[in-house]
Amino acid sequence: MKDYAIYYSYKNIGDVLIILFDKNKEVTSYEKRNNVVVIYHNDDVIGYNIFDVKEIIKIKNEGMIYYPSNALIDVINTMLKNAKVETLEYKEESGYVTAEVIDVIPLDEHKSYVIVGLENDSVNLIAKDVTVNVGDKVVIAKVGTYLNNGDVVKEGNMDGTLLNGHLCTNGELGINEDKEQVLVLDKDIEVGKDFFSMEEK
Repeated sequence: MKDYAIYYSYKNIGDVLIILFDKNKEVTSYEKRNNVVVIYHNDDVIGYNIFDVKEIIKIKNEGMIYYPSNALIDVINTMLKNAKVETLEYKEESGYVTAEVIDVIPLDEHKSYVIVGLENDSVNLIAKDVTVNVGDKVVIAKVGTYLNNGDVVKEGNMDGTLLNGHLCTNGELGINEDKEQVLVLDKDIEVGKDFFSMEEK
């Protein structure tokens, strides 16, 4: 499977790796296969819960694993194969990209229309209760990217203008608990770079 999000937090939920395919579909049934629980909405698989993970691999992560390494996917796929369920594809990118703010248009007291530039493109966003300035380097989540609350970034529309990205806060990037403050990067950060590829994959 190509589109998925992975979560692990031993502190909050114990030794269970959560793989999410579709948060918006209601759970209708479960099926346990070895240490893998397959979660269904009718006949559709909408997620896996894999138990006793630390017996096989040590995961230090607390929360969403934004850009899982190929080695981690290989380990997960071994467990999924043993359970005779569909495996995961490698992630070629995290979906979180560095960008530069090129325009900010206040809409009301709590909301602004923000345009950010990528390498050869621009992305239109709505920012709520956050402050960014022209020239700031920020991180956006592209359309189709999972956020750490399980939502997927989707295209929207505002007065005929396409909205096609999400401006990320510190909390959404797993940096700290602040879900209000947008992460502003150093000025010399390269635009269009995968934010999580800055760490070793």
